[in-house]
Amino acid sequence: MRIAFFIEVFYPEINGVITATLDLARNLSRRGHTIFLVVPKNKQIADLDQIDGMEVVKVSSFSTFIYPGVRWTWPWDRKLFRKLKEEKVQILHFTGPWTLGWSALIFGKKHSIPIIQTFHTMLNEDTYLQYLVKLRALVPIVRAGSWWYFGKYIQRSDIITTPSRFAGEILKERFPDKEVHHISNGIDTSIFLRHRSLEELQKQYPFYNTKTFIFVGRIGLEKSIDVMIEGFAYAGKRDPALNLVLVGDGPNREEMEELAEKLGMKDRVQFLGKVPHEDLLTSGLLQYARAFVTASVTENQPMTVIEAICCGLPLVVAKVPSMEELSEGNALFFPAGDEKALGEQLLEIAENEELHKELSEASRRLADRFEGARVAEQFEVLYRSALEKKGIDCE
Repeated sequence: MRIAFFIEVFYPEINGVITATLDLARNLSRRGHTIFLVVPKNKQIADLDQIDGMEVVKVSSFSTFIYPGVRWTWPWDRKLFRKLKEEKVQILHFTGPWTLGWSALIFGKKHSIPIIQTFHTMLNEDTYLQYLVKLRALVPIVRAGSWWYFGKYIQRSDIITTPSRFAGEILKERFPDKEVHHISNGIDTSIFLRHRSLEELQKQYPFYNTKTFIFVGRIGLEKSIDVMIEGFAYAGKRDPALNLVLVGDGPNREEMEELAEKLGMKDRVQFLGKVPHEDLLTSGLLQYARAFVTASVTENQPMTVIEAICCGLPLVVAKVPSMEELSEGNALFFPAGDEKALGEQLLEIAENEELHKELSEASRRLADRFEGARVAEQFEVLYRSALEKKGIDCE
């Protein structure tokens, strides 16, 4: 098959959607399919023509200043449509409700090509909407119209997929006439086996010890970083050996650094900023952490949590449906927004060796669910089904 992925946010940004989409694309390419990556053009990727043998199709764009990495493209781009037609693309798969996704809808409808949408992010959550409207008072108004906006994309897609069952059930309830499938995000689990020793890790990060917790993701409002830091401070005052590492960057980093300092945790809450993805996976930062912790309540099967699971890490997470799906005896939960309860769970897993071992083993057993090749097979079946319904030859 000849498959085009439309990726709204792309390099130099790194996020879970990019990671999951590229992993799926690579696995499909290994299975003999021809893959095109349609992305917004920016000066950082001007010379990027291919990734692992997959052609990168760059579409002219300009910044929106709405959310880091989100760019405008012209939905009726003739150059893009000519390219898709010349390459005889058979499947259009887009990853977000924005202008590139609309291009996929326009071209697919005109040429009767199957359109697949993966609903990666719960963009109707208040913290995401606030990036758009800036003023919190306007969020309820925008929220009321958000599903109308998403519906414009969902109703025009042939098939919707969601990484989490939770999101899938929401979509089925709101759009009962649409075909919705739950397919987990995938990853190449073998990459986690190649990493530095603890001694090498500590040479670079001397503070790193056996009671170091880790968070990986955007330092933004939507991730409830303030709740996590306050919960850690509660635990850190009772156990001076605890450390917290945050990998990633975002619009609220400075504010969160100030919060850590205010709570007396400046030297024990380490902000490492952006770490190249491959470097992160081989650095040992994940493999030797005590547990992965996040207070976020807006996730839809986050790749960072999947990566932590594949490293055999226990999870300390908010008790919300999207996180409960990722637990099969490998997580400790706390009520969303409850800093003290979060801190108590950190202390429990830091001090109870038997519990830590039990949760770690559960994560390792769960990792097989997210093997990238298996996920690619599921999408391959879905694509073939979509082509058959359109009467298009699958080969």
